[in-house]
Amino acid sequence: MTGRPSGFPVPDQVRLRPGRQVGHRVHWHDSLDSTNEQALRLAASLAEEPSLHGVAITAGSQRHGRGQHGRVWMAPPLSSVLVSVLLDLDPEASRPALLTAWAAVATRAAAARWLPLKPRIKWPNDIYLSDRKIAGILVEKGRGTVVGVGLNISQTEQDFLAAGLELGGSLAMFNRGLMPSHAEVLEGLLDSMDHYLPAIQRGETRELEGEWREGLGLVGTPVRLEAVGRVALGVVEEVTFRQVVLAQDDGARRPFTPEEILRIHPLGDFLNERYA
Repeated sequence: MTGRPSGFPVPDQVRLRPGRQVGHRVHWHDSLDSTNEQALRLAASLAEEPSLHGVAITAGSQRHGRGQHGRVWMAPPLSSVLVSVLLDLDPEASRPALLTAWAAVATRAAAARWLPLKPRIKWPNDIYLSDRKIAGILVEKGRGTVVGVGLNISQTEQDFLAAGLELGGSLAMFNRGLMPSHAEVLEGLLDSMDHYLPAIQRGETRELEGEWREGLGLVGTPVRLEAVGRVALGVVEEVTFRQVVLAQDDGARRPFTPEEILRIHPLGDFLNERYA
């Protein structure tokens, strides 16, 4: 490839997956500062190398993985799938809220293969089973768009407690009888992401929207919604990629765009967390 900055990390292995868009080429690094950071470096060359669209950057471990709101994401080697996909999409298809939903639905579907119950999506970018976070998503914009996923595979409850992550969870914690390999989970995740992407590119998002809405499980739920500059209480009446609508006690219906919503707490969960 051309146009790489000085000191650009070189993959330890490059694997081709013919017939796919997402992950048609997988760059494997034994260790990396951050898969998202590496994908953003690659994004600088998208104009000269359009084939970089869909490239997946993955690592056995990362030293400075980033989560939402600048949190650091750390995992022992090969205990999590750590992957970032570089995309070059039209403006409408590259909406961060849409791509976060895309990654959440795909991650939920990939994880469900190894779990006794289907996990849920916690707004805006986490995957939970019971009260445990098993995956997180981070979307970042550069020359293109980078979508990063961290999906926990083999960590134990003791591992998370030692790291100060009391709500951390992994596939192994919920299904001890069917332990997938790192390669199996990565392959399943990339295939799931690839399955949903063409519809987004065509502007056909109804199926994805329905699966996202089901995964969130918020319709009909009393919630505390935190948006940019305001907080509202109400019952979730509608969830679409265009808007989330709260029905309030005074009869008002308050719409919010997905982009302006920071958090949505089911009211019972919020009160339990606050007064526990």
